[in-house]
Amino acid sequence: MTENEQPNVNQKQGVINKCPSCGGPLKAFVSRCELCGHELAGIGASNTVTELARKFDEIEASLTASGLQGSKLEKEVVARKSRVIRDFPIPNAREDLQSLIYYIYPKIQDNKKPDPNAEDWRVKFTEVLNLAKNAYKGDAKTRAEFEEIERSLNVSLAGTLQTRAKRSPLMALTVGGVAILCVIGLASTQLDSWKLKQCEEKYEQGAVLEKTRLEGIVATVKKQLQDNTHAAALTTLNGLQWEYQESACKRDEFAREKAAWETRREDLLAQVRQAEDAVRAQQREQEQRVAENLRAEEERESVQKRAAAERADAQRVAEAERELTDKVRQRAAARKSAAD
Repeated sequence: MTENEQPNVNQKQGVINKCPSCGGPLKAFVSRCELCGHELAGIGASNTVTELARKFDEIEASLTASGLQGSKLEKEVVARKSRVIRDFPIPNAREDLQSLIYYIYPKIQDNKKPDPNAEDWRVKFTEVLNLAKNAYKGDAKTRAEFEEIERSLNVSLAGTLQTRAKRSPLMALTVGGVAILCVIGLASTQLDSWKLKQCEEKYEQGAVLEKTRLEGIVATVKKQLQDNTHAAALTTLNGLQWEYQESACKRDEFAREKAAWETRREDLLAQVRQAEDAVRAQQREQEQRVAENLRAEEERESVQKRAAAERADAQRVAEAERELTDKVRQRAAARKSAAD
């Protein structure tokens, strides 16, 4: 490794503060010193950058070996590079992200000879830059440099579009049309967001009223359960259903509330049925006790009647015996009196 290739703290951060040739100040992520023109080749490339370069070399070598030439070769090279750019995975390491930024940045600048895959690089650069800003969220200086790069690219893109618009009326109309469509799209999005918010607020208000109504039905059913008016409770339960709905939004909430209140209605219905069964069982027990009492009373009355009948029969027999005895005595007395 040469002296210019020795990694230092600034190189590890992806920033070179001074030119190794003239000592002049350098901007972040430049490939050539603006003062002396020295090419900055001493910044180490990450594995991702190396792998990309290798794949690009393989693409060109393979297509050249296949016999393609001229515009067909260039077109196929651009198409295959486009797929590689879109599909290659973005690394997570901060240094790798900075190396990618340094590698991609020159490819999407407004150069005299733009990169044929500039649009693919621009999409990938946005992804890499967003990840890098998040990775360096604790490094204010580096994040500021990233944001400056982003602003410079946006300004460059806007300037390019304006220049093309001035050169071509059709381009101007296209740019104007795109701008109008963007405004219309933004306004439509904001209108949809406003409508959605209004719908959600309306649903929340209606949902509060619906819950109040249903809680009132639940309270009524519980009171009817206490009063053992089960038929009335069953009738009241027919109204325990979530009915409020907004067709434009909150359809999932409507389905959840409907299912939840249906479950609650089924639970209360089971309680009413259970209470009915308990009352019927109690009534059957009471009826059984009454029947047993009636049978016992009838049996007591029957015993009493038999005892009374037996006493009456015994009394009649005794009276008959007394009458017979009296008659025997009277006859004996009459015979004695006649003998005297």
